[in-house]
Amino acid sequence: MAVPALAPVLEHLTPHDLVTYFHCPHEMELHWQSRARTLGRIPPSPHAPADVVPLRHSPMFAPPLGHLEVNEGRLDVDGADRVVYEDADEDDLPMLFPPERVQRDPRFTSGPGNLIDPEFGLSGRPDLVIERGSGEFVPLEYKSTHLFVGYHEAHGRLFDTVQAIAECRLVHATFGRRPSHGIILYGDAAGGGAREGWVRIPYDQAEEQWLKVVLRQIREDRVRAPVPAERNCASCEPNSEGLCRFAAARYEGPHHRQNFLATRRL
Repeated sequence: MAVPALAPVLEHLTPHDLVTYFHCPHEMELHWQSRARTLGRIPPSPHAPADVVPLRHSPMFAPPLGHLEVNEGRLDVDGADRVVYEDADEDDLPMLFPPERVQRDPRFTSGPGNLIDPEFGLSGRPDLVIERGSGEFVPLEYKSTHLFVGYHEAHGRLFDTVQAIAECRLVHATFGRRPSHGIILYGDAAGGGAREGWVRIPYDQAEEQWLKVVLRQIREDRVRAPVPAERNCASCEPNSEGLCRFAAARYEGPHHRQNFLATRRL
């Protein structure tokens, strides 16, 4: 009697991993190594070979952006909405709901409280999950910065969209209902709230298919090359700890590979 083949174990990923890979695949692996050391575990070996050549841009392609809704001002919540999930490790979340409308799902009131999607090999923690009066569950991610003019193109907030789509999938897998959207809330209250705003990120078949392809792309990436750039390196925690040997490298065009390899032989 033939024994059915076991499904391959997927490399575990989180929304934060996707955001980091969007910035720099090598940074994602450095985060994994640092986290393993903090937990007293043996750090995983990095994929990046010794002679890896830095990339100019992340290999991750952009998610669908055609139906984003960018809204200025404060987020309006309905009287029938309630909070059913809150990341217990976040202590600076805004007070959007009165205490009587914070009714946490008992599955997440103890322990780490991760939302888990075994089918996609994904887990993570949105800042909040709101149950609308209609019964829809919507993830909300809070950013303590202001809503940017030219949301994506001018200021590079595309990584927030990446995170929101992944969190929508986690909500779908955990609560059994597909959210129509996720919310990124920008909470810079300077100027009496004039710089606050929020973005509605749609979640439909196109976004879910994008997520599937990106997860496969990350898992099949056997190089995970660095993407050294000032906007990446300046905010990279592993770089600030002196863990990245590529932070000073800069992309210099098609001839860069020969120059880089020659430098590494010195």
